[in-house]
Amino acid sequence: MTAAEMLVESVARREQGAPADAHALAAEALDAATDDDSRTVEALILLGRTSLELCAYEEAAAHLERAVALAERLEGETAAELRVVALSDRAALARMLGRYDEAERRYRQLLALAQPDSLDAAAVYNDLAVTFKFAGNFDEAQRLYGRSLAILERELGPDHPDLATLHHNLGGLAHARGDYAAAESPARRSVEIRRRALGQNHPAVAADTAALAAVLDALGQAEEAETLLRRAIAVFEHALGPEHYEVAFNLGQLAALRFRRGDLDEAENLYRRGLALLEHLLGADHPDLAPSLNNLAVLVAERGQPQEAAALHRQALAILEQSVQPDHPTLVACRENLAALATPARALRGADPALAAEPGGTELPGSRLTVTLGGLGEGNTRRSALGRHAAIESAAAARASPFTGTPPTAKRDIESVGAQPGACWTFVAISRIVRSAPEGR
Repeated sequence: MTAAEMLVESVARREQGAPADAHALAAEALDAATDDDSRTVEALILLGRTSLELCAYEEAAAHLERAVALAERLEGETAAELRVVALSDRAALARMLGRYDEAERRYRQLLALAQPDSLDAAAVYNDLAVTFKFAGNFDEAQRLYGRSLAILERELGPDHPDLATLHHNLGGLAHARGDYAAAESPARRSVEIRRRALGQNHPAVAADTAALAAVLDALGQAEEAETLLRRAIAVFEHALGPEHYEVAFNLGQLAALRFRRGDLDEAENLYRRGLALLEHLLGADHPDLAPSLNNLAVLVAERGQPQEAAALHRQALAILEQSVQPDHPTLVACRENLAALATPARALRGADPALAAEPGGTELPGSRLTVTLGGLGEGNTRRSALGRHAAIESAAAARASPFTGTPPTAKRDIESVGAQPGACWTFVAISRIVRSAPEGR
């Protein structure tokens, strides 16, 4: 096969939810494209995206930095599109790694390159909104999601698959604000649209399903929520492997749900498994660890272990104070919970969005659709017109449409379910570039 043919097949495999196969094909395409700089950039972008979806973040950074540098030297219309894609994916990586200030700076640079009210602009508005949501700036996130949605509905129609990511992210934002009733409709709409486009067993559909589970749990529909969440985890494990970000993130979601249903043993086991995986994948200081650290602290405090609970709250606080707004709900919850440990009658607050505290406590929305800080971008999956980092907030993994993205997950955004890695990628879909290129290149 030629480099172009291998890239087309790589895109197809990624859209089918098989990032490892897509990564191998992109690597072959890179080797075959030695005399074609445009094809080399395309291959590097796909290697970066699939590396993110496989949670190989250092490798992803290396591929994307190389793609950005090479794309800056290209000329022509396709070259301009490739620059946008490469720069957007690099911004998404910064968001997935919890570097929100860097991500905002990079996305604003991209806005300056996009035509006003274009699909390119819509993609950047979405990704920037995900970044603001993770950082706790909900009002600005709401404004930017609204601008993105208006453009997409005008240009693509209300039932286009790319709209699924916006509905997912809007549901996640309502959830983060604690308006669970308002979150249900867009969350169900995202599942409906994406399932129709991709089928029941695609990772992007699983990211939407996990996000809906969080909303339903917050609304008191715990049985349906648990069924949906276990189904989503099974899809992630089958499609992405048992040590993927989406699996780790949603183990924490399931732990919070089991905790609220009174099964402290399973909840603690799930929290510790999920945290160990997240730390292995993201490092010990990533913001996505904070909700589960807080929630595990609530659990061990209920078990009469206040010293361990205090240590976990302090670990979460040390992470959050460096990465989110001072009034971020999870940060506020951690501070209040740490203070409450010193009082006899405590009502500790869970930080996993809908899946949170113990029955007598006050629930607190997290910051992501499926409930965490980070990335259905971005979505991570995160995963078209907005190519996993038109962020889908979930972590999510396979953000298969250009709007799809988790990372992780989100990370993942659906809205990265973050993934973060939704994440969710760029606006200009790599598939559009590759498939429209002349044959034989």
